[in-house]
Amino acid sequence: MSRLLLSALLLTACAAEVPPLADAGDPRVLPVGVTAALDGSFSEGDGLSYAWSIAPTEGATLTDPESPFATFTADAPGLYTLTLEVCDEAGRCDVAETWARVDEAPGSTSRISDWAPDELAGSESGAGAVLSHFEGSKEWCAKCFRNASVTSSDWDKFCEKGLPEDAEREDYISCGLYRFSSSDERKNWCRNYGCRG
Repeated sequence: MSRLLLSALLLTACAAEVPPLADAGDPRVLPVGVTAALDGSFSEGDGLSYAWSIAPTEGATLTDPESPFATFTADAPGLYTLTLEVCDEAGRCDVAETWARVDEAPGSTSRISDWAPDELAGSESGAGAVLSHFEGSKEWCAKCFRNASVTSSDWDKFCEKGLPEDAEREDYISCGLYRFSSSDERKNWCRNYGCRG
């Protein structure tokens, strides 16, 4: 058996051993009644099957849950957890979560200037974080922007200890979701709290 053929067989065998990796996409903010496009297409693996689910289920509708591009509509405000399970042809599976914050009316999204009711913006456009419960002060914003470039463990410390006293549970959750994000994505997260720069 030639070395080239042996190498090709080994590469094929190794590739088959790589388990799937689910990617449920960015968190998002939307008002009641808007349909949000979910995107699980960045999940990795061969011959993947998709299964989206949502919690709580009351007041929410999930369409095409077996597609990487399912849609989600909420008729009641709240914080919804969106879960994506992907499985490959070998039966190996992986699960990832993201979330959606649904608010009463578009008027409450005044700090998200680049968002339109007929589209769903992700964190890359500054609209991926939960609606802010506090308005970042000049000092806090400077601290937030400084921490945008730190390591993931230092970002975790900032999320745990660096948010203002009036921050709520969703703010801590939102911050933590940016642990492995780029500096620009973290800066966009800061901008969701009224920071400029």
